[in-house]
Amino acid sequence: MSAEQIAFQITYASVDSGDGEDPTAAARRILRSERVLAALREFSGEEAVLLIPVTESGHVVALDEAGLLRFDLSVQRLRELFSDDGLSLHLGFGGDALDAVDAELDDEFGAAFEQLDDLDESASDLAGFGMLEGEELDADLFAEETVRVAEFSRRGPWAARVTAQILGTDVDYLEAGSWSLYRYDTDRPHMAISGSRADGPIIEVNVPTAGDAWVEVTSAGHTAMFWPNSERCTTPVLDIEEIETPESAELYRRMLAEADGTRDELNDLGMGITVDADAVQRACMPEAVGGVAGETARLHAFVAAFGVPAALIEAALDDGAEGRRFAARGWMPMIGSMLMGGIAETTPLTRRSSPLARISSLLRKRPVLHAALSVGELSAGVALSRSRSRAGRGVGALLVIDAVVDLTVLAVRILRR
Repeated sequence: MSAEQIAFQITYASVDSGDGEDPTAAARRILRSERVLAALREFSGEEAVLLIPVTESGHVVALDEAGLLRFDLSVQRLRELFSDDGLSLHLGFGGDALDAVDAELDDEFGAAFEQLDDLDESASDLAGFGMLEGEELDADLFAEETVRVAEFSRRGPWAARVTAQILGTDVDYLEAGSWSLYRYDTDRPHMAISGSRADGPIIEVNVPTAGDAWVEVTSAGHTAMFWPNSERCTTPVLDIEEIETPESAELYRRMLAEADGTRDELNDLGMGITVDADAVQRACMPEAVGGVAGETARLHAFVAAFGVPAALIEAALDDGAEGRRFAARGWMPMIGSMLMGGIAETTPLTRRSSPLARISSLLRKRPVLHAALSVGELSAGVALSRSRSRAGRGVGALLVIDAVVDLTVLAVRILRR
């Protein structure tokens, strides 16, 4: 068996009956009869999705009677088997075929796509570009969908204020240990805001009103996307336990567990031992081969693999969980609130024990000491501003400005108590 024969990739395919009937049972029977190492998703109402391993030469990976791998079943022959049963098998495009499809779509809908880029244009302006016209055009196609977002990270409250202002929505802020949670609903494009690498990793869970949730993980400037529930109900066509050859059974199990590329995405983040890669894999692999059971449980397990406390994960989907709430109040009030918050709000939670953060916390608890230091800074600034040296006058001016700001912030804090 040559290396070229062994190399294969998981190809997503769809199968339909043409009359809208569920083709799953027939597809399973055909694939089982050929002992193809394939898997099936649930019927969507229009078509069934298959996972089929295909070699570079266009042959399907299957088993012989002894349970050994065989590569003599071509993709074309598999299509014919489905066709003989009244079914249409559509395998994923690749190479030149994909380029041809792109060119065809560009010729037919290119002008419509360009018009969609203009935010001032409405969906009804697409008539004449091959799109549906009048009442046939589904307005929901262009409707914005509300998404429940939960961002887990090491950030303090500062980015929650900024997120609330940018998106125009309320953002709930909660802490547990060295982890924080930002929780909000939005129908606008959004992204996690970070000030430094110490804020990460940032794990952003997006739960739409309909469809599968997805997770974006950002670490050291790299972002990877995961869909923990996309393969949840995927089931193997063959019974893994009944495969005669242990090596073939293990290959089949690994193929199903790693089909969605979760491990590769995780490796690209370069997080090493700071994340439980096996736990992430279990949260994304099919339930039928040992994956975590249940949609919500899979999301919880995925986030927990990064070390996020269980209480914070529970709070992400619990509207009753108490925390601080930040609302959009305008940019100037937001900047003022951040100044009131001081260094404590902008310091990553993992660095709250640093000397600067500890001094800031001490001064906040002891306003008299804070006032004395600010007055001393002001006096030093005034003295330096009267020196003959240009550099001395510049430093003095900066000290005066900083002291005035500190005293103003301190006064506002005292008045708010």
